[in-house]
Amino acid sequence: MWQPAASEERTKNLEVYNMAKINDITMTSGLGFVPTAAVRDFAGNFGVWAAQHKADPDDFIVQERQPGLQCTVSVDSDFPNPEDLDSAKGPLVAVTLVKYRHTTPAAIEGLARLLNMPVKNITAAGLKDRTARSAQMVVLEGVDLEHVRRHCFPDEAVLREHGFFIKDARRCTKKLGKGHLEGNHFQIKLIVAGKTRAQLEEYLAPRLEFLMRDHKGKRVPRVPNFFGRQRLGRRQNLLGVGVDLIENGLEAGIKRFICEVVENNDHPKANELRRQLAAKWAEAERIAEEKNQSVAEQFYCFLDMKKMLEAIGYKGKPVYKMANMFIEYKLVNKILSTKCIERAVRELKDDLSLSVGAFQGYWFNQLLGDVNDEGAKISVKSLEVDRDGEPVIPLYFPGDERSVAFYRQWCPQAVPDQLDRKTKEIFLSNFNGRPGPRRPAFIFVNDLSYDVRDEVVSFCFSLRSGAYATTFLSYLFQLDTDGLEVEDK
Repeated sequence: MWQPAASEERTKNLEVYNMAKINDITMTSGLGFVPTAAVRDFAGNFGVWAAQHKADPDDFIVQERQPGLQCTVSVDSDFPNPEDLDSAKGPLVAVTLVKYRHTTPAAIEGLARLLNMPVKNITAAGLKDRTARSAQMVVLEGVDLEHVRRHCFPDEAVLREHGFFIKDARRCTKKLGKGHLEGNHFQIKLIVAGKTRAQLEEYLAPRLEFLMRDHKGKRVPRVPNFFGRQRLGRRQNLLGVGVDLIENGLEAGIKRFICEVVENNDHPKANELRRQLAAKWAEAERIAEEKNQSVAEQFYCFLDMKKMLEAIGYKGKPVYKMANMFIEYKLVNKILSTKCIERAVRELKDDLSLSVGAFQGYWFNQLLGDVNDEGAKISVKSLEVDRDGEPVIPLYFPGDERSVAFYRQWCPQAVPDQLDRKTKEIFLSNFNGRPGPRRPAFIFVNDLSYDVRDEVVSFCFSLRSGAYATTFLSYLFQLDTDGLEVEDK
């Protein structure tokens, strides 16, 4: 297991409990993040065939749905009536961002450079998959509408060369935040090698029929809303980072986020760079101990880390961009400017919240695996319901007494051995007294259609915000990125 440096300050910040820990393998590989047995049981315990997805970004299309607007990856406008663009009001500017082979942060950084504006003035409702072609709304603050319109070039050549384009610039009234969307529409092609069209049709029919069991008169698939392994990031280690943040403190979590090497899941350049950063971090720890200072105060060590990340690589790009280490680069810069890890974390809270979210997602998944309509370990009737009467499960959130009480009753091992007070304050408390987040236990897969050809199945469907397309598809196939067993029948 990753061993953080001991710290008297960290020890004073801990609230101590006596519960079990998450498996070390799961923390660094993601295996077990989704309870395979529960997935297979809910899907009818059919045998599953292996399928490849994301063979090409155009095989995985994600199009965000905002209130009154379906964003599309097309070069055409999403507004049938052009007058709607001119009649919109507000002090901010909204655009549709279409990206290809780019993370959302990378595309936003490119957009900020294009428009010569600060990255912090661009907000989005969520992250869209890197290995995909996607469309989402972003909102720009402090920029002239006409200036933005001059940079709208919805063109396939622009998309392939630069990785993104923008379209449909119009005024709007509100910034975007996480979850400020209705859902996403997906177009996904799976490759099922060696299977004919007839075999695939025969394979899919009983599995989809099983998932379409009537629920309140709805004849659409209803499936458990597990968090997918995308929650764990590219290295599949965000659960481990989250555990360190929660149990061992901010410094331990940030060290792991920046320095941990997961050989098989990361870019070779990133692995090389992380080893160099880890050596420099160790040097900062040594000097800090000699001087009786904090690690963050070792300015020249972090300056060296910044230079490592900014070193010029292939085609003149800084290596942090080649290695997809945008957040790591921002962290190092924040630590340099503040000389304080806590201040850096507070200022980059949104970038780091996925790590704590991975911890919440793991325990949500384990608990949901015990829920069953007929009443297994946990009956659906034991859950809270939302305004539509659908069952919901709270995420573990120490700032919400009802959340903690729920986990102590149904999943006590989710309550950590020790809880860092700073992590709790920054990530797991609401200062306005609002309760913690709830997540639907089940989701409906709407607008489902599919087309079958030899060795290929193409799906179209819509999901509400927060739901994972790959989670639904894992009820039908073993995807090449999940850990379900293959039974070739």
